[in-house]
Amino acid sequence: MENMLLKVMAESFERKQAGDPRLLGNLPFITISREFGCQANLLAAMLKQELDKSGKTWQIMNKEIIQDAARELHLDTDLISRISGSFERTQMDEIIHALSSRYYKSDRKIRQTIASVVLNTAHAGHVIVVGRGGAVVTRGLHPSIHVHLIAPIEWRLNSLMVRYGLKREETYKQLTETDHKRYKLIRDSLKGAEAMEHLFDLSINCNLVSHEEMVKIIMNLAQIRKMV
Repeated sequence: MENMLLKVMAESFERKQAGDPRLLGNLPFITISREFGCQANLLAAMLKQELDKSGKTWQIMNKEIIQDAARELHLDTDLISRISGSFERTQMDEIIHALSSRYYKSDRKIRQTIASVVLNTAHAGHVIVVGRGGAVVTRGLHPSIHVHLIAPIEWRLNSLMVRYGLKREETYKQLTETDHKRYKLIRDSLKGAEAMEHLFDLSINCNLVSHEEMVKIIMNLAQIRKMV
């Protein structure tokens, strides 16, 4: 995946997407969305291991990939820090600002940067997009699988406190704020076109289904859809 995001960014606005034949390809991709506290990156890593056994190497695009790209662009370290942990603005807002402050100049391109990166990454195929509004941006593209990880608040609270050693009050505040911002981001992106829950092929309860079971479920669907 080294430098892949930078290459995608460079190509995003160098062609008119509507007439580009590369946008008509049928290469498979998977998106994983999650409620805060569900371990999407762990699922992506485990899923990649299984997908790679098909003989084609899959990639993972997540927040860390975007952070690496920001560093390669020599962006302000404060911006990169806010990408990682800010709850003052949505992570998407911060990423758009950080990745576009040098790379693109017009407001229109700034607003479209992340959506274009995700879309072009999906068109490249054989990629697992973690977060970044992937299910919204790529809806209607096939072959694909859109996964949504969910769990009760109490389960997510306990998971976060155990993993990061956080106090309950602090964790609850971050959880509710992040849930609200992610919901608002998807809702605003859809603009009433469809209900948010209709975006996903699979909604999986992390409280009831193990990651090993999730991988098997997704792989079965991928095989049915001839994605592997």
